[in-house]
Amino acid sequence: MDNELARPLYFLYAIQRSPYGFNLKWKNIKPLVSYMFGDDIYKKLLDDRIISTYSDENILEIINVPDVRYNISDSDKEALFNKFIGYAVKNRLIEGILKVMYLDRKIAQFIMDILSQDAEKTEDDFTLYADFPIINSPDFYYSNAFADYCKPYIENFKLDMDRIRPYIGKEWFTHLIIILRDGSFNSSFSKAMENNEESFISGLKEIVENDYLSQIIVNLDSFLNNRDVNNSLLNYASKSVREKKVRRFYDWLSIANDIMVGLEFVIGSIFFLPSESKYATLGVYLFIVGSTQLLIRPMINIARRVHILILHREK
Repeated sequence: MDNELARPLYFLYAIQRSPYGFNLKWKNIKPLVSYMFGDDIYKKLLDDRIISTYSDENILEIINVPDVRYNISDSDKEALFNKFIGYAVKNRLIEGILKVMYLDRKIAQFIMDILSQDAEKTEDDFTLYADFPIINSPDFYYSNAFADYCKPYIENFKLDMDRIRPYIGKEWFTHLIIILRDGSFNSSFSKAMENNEESFISGLKEIVENDYLSQIIVNLDSFLNNRDVNNSLLNYASKSVREKKVRRFYDWLSIANDIMVGLEFVIGSIFFLPSESKYATLGVYLFIVGSTQLLIRPMINIARRVHILILHREK
């Protein structure tokens, strides 16, 4: 293999072996790869049989990892990462994720997980998120290029509550505060469907792009001690307790309804036995009542959903 291919091979292999690079198509990574190595790199990789294709709809797959050492020198890595940063920071969201990554790797990985798993992401999003494998790589995280870029920004971050205050009280933002406070990035709460709702994802993007999340991370203690934030958390806790009570009430109501339906059909069936034929008419009425209660079951479910929706919309 030509030595000039060592750097592209290192870069592409870092993308391929990352969980964020899984199933990335060539069309998603071409803007990044072309910026890093030029448009003629694809034919060179193909000629050296490192890849079998670079057609847009095909998934990135390195089919031949040569014996030639592709784990390039530290100076080469630094040069690559400096160039990559120049590409990545053209987008405000990616630039914001870089700063969050520098401050707290787990939070950045949580953000990338949420965005990567968004069922509504577009082709443009796939192309944008092609940066994630490099951002998440240990070599990049511990590089001087990464530190040198982020340090000047982080040192000047101050908590701008006037700009953050409009988000306080919004349910998605309260969810995020709890995740940050508890460090529950891998818990069932942080992976719950509510965190994948459009409001959570769009709001998360907004505060990352504007560096508000980085400000909060740097000043987390003073942020959590803010009166408005505390009131928001207390209101959310109160709503959660009320929601649990509402759910419990409707669960027991549904169970009671199901038990009554079962008893009515069992007793009604007994009344249709030959020995109990004199109660057949009563059995018919029990069937009618039981059938009506079968319709009540979905009504209970609807009532529960409406009650919880009203609860969530309360200020």
